[in-house]
Amino acid sequence: MEHNNHQGWYGETFVAAIAAAAGFQVAVPYPDIGKDMILGRDHEDPELDVQIALQVKTRRIGELDVTDGLKITLTIDQFKRLRGRRQVPCYLVVVLVPQNPASYIQVSELELILWHSAYWVSLEDRPLPIQQGQKSVTVTVPRENLLTVDALHEFFHRACEEVPAP
Repeated sequence: MEHNNHQGWYGETFVAAIAAAAGFQVAVPYPDIGKDMILGRDHEDPELDVQIALQVKTRRIGELDVTDGLKITLTIDQFKRLRGRRQVPCYLVVVLVPQNPASYIQVSELELILWHSAYWVSLEDRPLPIQQGQKSVTVTVPRENLLTVDALHEFFHRACEEVPAP
């Protein structure tokens, strides 16, 4: 498999593993709608049966200066698909992966270790860039926004709070 495709597939699988550990269902939209996965859950209360969408980007460790957060460049179209209030909240997720694909995972009888880490940001409140003819925008993903099982549960908690009362 070509290295960039391998890296992207690993990043999406990395995020799906976190979602599975959180107890969420993972769906891949078809056709591609600018989101890589939709997370959902089957809840007995229909008002709490919400979904969230994720756009996953991967970067090799060492390719980014991470001191002030992870800086990711998105096309204006990608940015527009992630910003603004939506019925299904959207998050940008950046997965940092090892340089060498052979280092992606470590397996033993007792554990499966997926290397390296994932970070998230919501672009919901970000304004559109106003510079005429601008083709891309740089987004900073804060290092404190580590994607964890608890973070995914918080995304769903927030989404449930925004569901209108019947």
